[in-house]
Amino acid sequence: MMKKTLLLVLPFTLAACGSGNETSQQTAPETEATSPVVQRLDDTVLVVDANGAGAVGQPVMRFGTAREEVDSAISQAYGSEPELGENGECGAGPMQFSTYGVLRLSYQGDKLVGWTLGQGDAVATSDGVQPGMTPMTLLREKRDVRDITSSLEGEFEYTTADYGTIGGFAENGQIVSLHAGMNCFFR
Repeated sequence: MMKKTLLLVLPFTLAACGSGNETSQQTAPETEATSPVVQRLDDTVLVVDANGAGAVGQPVMRFGTAREEVDSAISQAYGSEPELGENGECGAGPMQFSTYGVLRLSYQGDKLVGWTLGQGDAVATSDGVQPGMTPMTLLREKRDVRDITSSLEGEFEYTTADYGTIGGFAENGQIVSLHAGMNCFFR
């Protein structure tokens, strides 16, 4: 009788084991913290996050990376050399800039220290946020957004999916620019 009972129970035990493996191989669903605010845009070639900038599909070069390395990688991905500039009167001290379309990279002492992103294509945040394309209502639904009281109208900051902080400006419910790190804003 014991052998018959084991033979009847064995198929059910094996079936239960098999279903456990199928479940463990399924991909976990996206959570609010990891889902992009908007889907990746096909024309995006550069990406920025709270700690740096880089080419899509490559590691982001962090603040503190040498200008020569950053400009070389960004120029190659963007397809052209940057427009160069500088400002000796920034609040954080003199800064140099490399501008690629709507993306301006800020440098001090030949090290990447910040970025500013305007409206246009080719660049988005690692969250998928793109000035001119992402409405503030959507950003507020997906991320923790804080309005900043300053002499600059429409200023805000938000917490990214990886818990960094990106600042920005909005007009008429639309994000018009984003920034991270040190930048040259006059207040």
